[in-house]
Amino acid sequence: MPHALGPHTIAGVYHPRMTMPLGTDPCMTDLLDRLLVSVDSLTDELTAEILNGERSYAEGMLLSHEQLRAPVHDNLCTLLAALKNGGVPTSMDAPRAAGRLKAEQGIPLAALLHAFRLGGRFIWDRLLAMALGKDSAAWLLHRASDIWLIIDECSSAAAEAYRVAVEEQACRDAAARRVMLTTLLDGTAGNSSRAWEAMRVLRLDRKGPFLVVCGEINDGVGPLPTVEGQLRAVDIDGEWIHRAGSLLGLLALPNEQLVVAVEERLGGIALSRVGISRPFASLMDAPNARREAQLAAQCLPPGTPGTHVYGSSPIALLAAASPDAASEVARTVFGPLLTLPTTERAVLLDTLGVWFATGGSTTLAAEHLHCHRNTVLYRLGRITELTGRRTSDADSCAELYVALQAVRLGTISE
Repeated sequence: MPHALGPHTIAGVYHPRMTMPLGTDPCMTDLLDRLLVSVDSLTDELTAEILNGERSYAEGMLLSHEQLRAPVHDNLCTLLAALKNGGVPTSMDAPRAAGRLKAEQGIPLAALLHAFRLGGRFIWDRLLAMALGKDSAAWLLHRASDIWLIIDECSSAAAEAYRVAVEEQACRDAAARRVMLTTLLDGTAGNSSRAWEAMRVLRLDRKGPFLVVCGEINDGVGPLPTVEGQLRAVDIDGEWIHRAGSLLGLLALPNEQLVVAVEERLGGIALSRVGISRPFASLMDAPNARREAQLAAQCLPPGTPGTHVYGSSPIALLAAASPDAASEVARTVFGPLLTLPTTERAVLLDTLGVWFATGGSTTLAAEHLHCHRNTVLYRLGRITELTGRRTSDADSCAELYVALQAVRLGTISE
């Protein structure tokens, strides 16, 4: 019998092997009939192989042995029936049911597909063992690709049912969505393809850029009321999660031009400190962006509502990133000034802050503070007296500014 034509592609579309149907060949019919007669014992063997060969089934399965055995039996029958039916599965109900079941039980998709590969190898080994020593051995080797094609079709049906089940669960189960977002922000998704799969389920699967937002929750009050509506109005999608006293959000933007719009819209509704990361394109950078957003929020003084973009104030970032070091700097630089009575200490620090904000102009500082210029000069002189640092010296000014930022950000009490 001449060997049949192999699989081929026409206009980019795969067409199966054009050959004699598997089940119409006497050699295959004989082998399959012998397997079907012993399908119950084969089911027991295959179930044991799956439990031994796939750790996720053995360690994470919430099903009893019999509950696992039933889908193994059904899928084994489906595969054998498909082979006997000329290579065409009569029904994909068993693979689909297996896919849904494993999704509901939290078994990884990779484990499901591995189980189908084990099943395919199991059938192939049994067919080959029975064919050895007979004329059917060589024939069976020629038909290997047809047999594995059927196994692949069944595993694909199971995988698709698995994905659908996961997607349905995610859409109706907020906890599942929180887990997916957590894996993205913590970097535990595993790899880029899994991260993008999570983004697809969360409906954030745009090309980017992406942003992470972190808002403080004070006294149980949300930091960004109406945030979803605000962002949706400019076509920005987001997913949010409450964690450790903060509201964390992962935003997917349609284009880079909307990065500024995010800061503006969030700034208009912020009820507490809100940090925004730098934009990023790779989902593998999401954990770092989360840390950026958290640090950015800490670059604002406690109790100050508003937004802050990571890196927009380098000195504040240094203080927020190293609060212990910043506290030490503040104590070293200000020294006795920090021991003054609260009111006097606040007046001196406020004057110093305004003087820095007005570019070192005592005249502008006086106008802002509603006092005489000489009053500003006196207070600056008092600071020099207490700290030993003159505002006319560049190094001293730098030290005073860093120390002031540390105090304002709460790394040390005033």
